[in-house]
Amino acid sequence: MTLAEWEEAVQRNAEAIMAGEKVKQLSVLYDTPQHAQQFIELAKRAGACRDLRIRCKAALLDEKGRTIISPKTKMPVIGWSDWRPDIHKAA
Repeated sequence: MTLAEWEEAVQRNAEAIMAGEKVKQLSVLYDTPQHAQQFIELAKRAGACRDLRIRCKAALLDEKGRTIISPKTKMPVIGWSDWRPDIHKAA
C-alpha cells in the first residue's frame, strides 16, 4: 500500500466515523465530568469536532419524566443520558 492509498483509506475511515451516530465512551481517562470538560475544550480549540457532550449511563426516562421499566426484566432500562450537574450529583 502506497502512502497516498493509506491516506485515502484513513480519510474514508474518518468520514465514516464522523457520519455515524453511535455513542461511544471516549476513554476511562476522562471518566469524571471535570476531565471530560477539559478534553472537550481542548478538542474544540484544536479543530473541527462533532457531537462532543458529556454523557453518562443512567436509567432512561419517558417524555413525562418517569423511569422506563423493561417489561421483560421489570428493571429500569439503562442507556446513555446527557450529564447535567444539577441532576447527577456525587454520592
